[in-house]
Amino acid sequence: MTEADRMAETQALKKEIQRSLHCAMPGTVVSFDEASRTAEIRLAGEGLPVLKGVPVFMPVPFEVSEGDRCLVVFADRDITRWLTGDEDAALSPRLHSLSDGFAFVGFGGGGS
Repeated sequence: MTEADRMAETQALKKEIQRSLHCAMPGTVVSFDEASRTAEIRLAGEGLPVLKGVPVFMPVPFEVSEGDRCLVVFADRDITRWLTGDEDAALSPRLHSLSDGFAFVGFGGGGS
């Protein structure tokens, strides 16, 4: 294998790793459940899933509506038990999963 081949292979691996990491993504609220303070969020970008049951962070209570813009930040580890107050080991070994997002709502623009 030539040096150029190794560099190309390294760059391809780097891009694949970057595509698999989820740190923060813009999104739009599809629906909001006031009782559980969770939302369905459509992530910006083609082909991305609608996230369900995303905890919404609101330091000051305000109305969350369909079409509101948000930023979804993804935890490095499984947050399922942590959300219920159990700070022991995570349920799964998942890392940077779309299942472990938090929505920060209240950015400019929006829907209704």
